[in-house]
Amino acid sequence: MLTTLPHITKYLWTLPVLLLWFADPDPEREATVRVAPESEVVISGTTNVNQFTCKYNLQELELPIRLIYDEKAQHILFKNAKLKLENDCFDCGGKAINKDFRELLQTKSHPEVELKLLYVNPPQPEKETISVGMEIKIAGVTRKYESVLNCEQKSGICVKGTLSLKLTDFGLEPPRKVLGMIKVDNEILVHMSLQMKEI
Repeated sequence: MLTTLPHITKYLWTLPVLLLWFADPDPEREATVRVAPESEVVISGTTNVNQFTCKYNLQELELPIRLIYDEKAQHILFKNAKLKLENDCFDCGGKAINKDFRELLQTKSHPEVELKLLYVNPPQPEKETISVGMEIKIAGVTRKYESVLNCEQKSGICVKGTLSLKLTDFGLEPPRKVLGMIKVDNEILVHMSLQMKEI
């Protein structure tokens, strides 16, 4: 059963829906997008004594992202809408915390975080919200989510928002440091500010 995530406000995968408004009626369609360098993806969390922030190096996403999708009666179904984030490309501000972050995500055996779009419900007239289904894969564990998202169109597409996840949902134990006196909280936040353009 899909889990509802009310914390998501705006997300990368809203772009293909907007592109559908300008596409021809072929059952299978394609789109190619590029993420601009001014975009940001940040993972943050807290411990019982402080907080941490790990920013992704989006230079790794300069290559175009190709999407294939089919429009059905109730859903727009996606075949290969994946975004892969290399764990080693997150910078948490220092060698020690970078090492801890990569160990937490089990980087040696699972080097990537993967986001996969499953479907989108077409937007209703005069509304800026859409329903989406997606899979998120962390440390080799995949979870399905469903949420209502908002989107906006400026020069290209600009999307912003925050996704709340629990480490234990992916089989990850919140780590303890300094003889157990410092403990990472179970909830982490994924903050996104993405500027995208069709090419």
